[in-house]
Amino acid sequence: MYTYLPDGLPARDAPIVFVMHGTSRTAENYRNVWIEHAGRYRFMVVAPRFDRERWGRGAYTYASVVTREGGTRDRALWSFSVIEHLFDAIKARTGNAAARYRIYGHSEGGQFVHRLVLLLPDARYERAVAANAGWYTMPRFDVAFPYGLKGSPATAASLSKSLARELVILLGERDNDPEHHQLRRTPRALAQGANRVERGEDFFATARARAAELHAPFGWTLEYVPGAGHSNAQMAGAAAALLMQ
Repeated sequence: MYTYLPDGLPARDAPIVFVMHGTSRTAENYRNVWIEHAGRYRFMVVAPRFDRERWGRGAYTYASVVTREGGTRDRALWSFSVIEHLFDAIKARTGNAAARYRIYGHSEGGQFVHRLVLLLPDARYERAVAANAGWYTMPRFDVAFPYGLKGSPATAASLSKSLARELVILLGERDNDPEHHQLRRTPRALAQGANRVERGEDFFATARARAAELHAPFGWTLEYVPGAGHSNAQMAGAAAALLMQ
């Protein structure tokens, strides 16, 4: 983990913000970008690094949930559950009494965050921001996981809980390159849109429609960052303001 605590802010009193890295796994760089915003809004940054050796081949963002045979792994071993474990460890080490944390992820980290929301409906986050994800797990039970929820541990009841939580889908207005070298182009990914902006909009619209069908409260919002492309640095300021509002 890479962390930062602003001068003069006691660790026991600090709001805790998890910052999830993208496919580059550069957690230290993500932490460094967020130092400025932590100082402005007065919170503790925690940027965990999920290495490729133990969390490669999709294990970071989805594959730790299911086995190759289609079964469900022990929930305590999911990548998403690591955040819950870390939250407890930080509280125990610092005496922090916070009941909830905040969490942000960019690119592959945005994939991590929105799947945490979908698959851990009782996770202790107060507010989550998923920024510029390349593709999504759609809140649909007629599409197989990881592109949908079919075959995942999610249920209609758990999805209703997830849809009621505070999640911001944050999109850079200029992150609309259909040929970006990191953009997934499988048929199911392309069905979500030609670029990250279209895919984020499709994900949000699908979630809103699903909430209506389930007669569930809908706590998600869709926001844009003017002029921002596929860049954590360009998204971080807006994300910090949304997390701490």
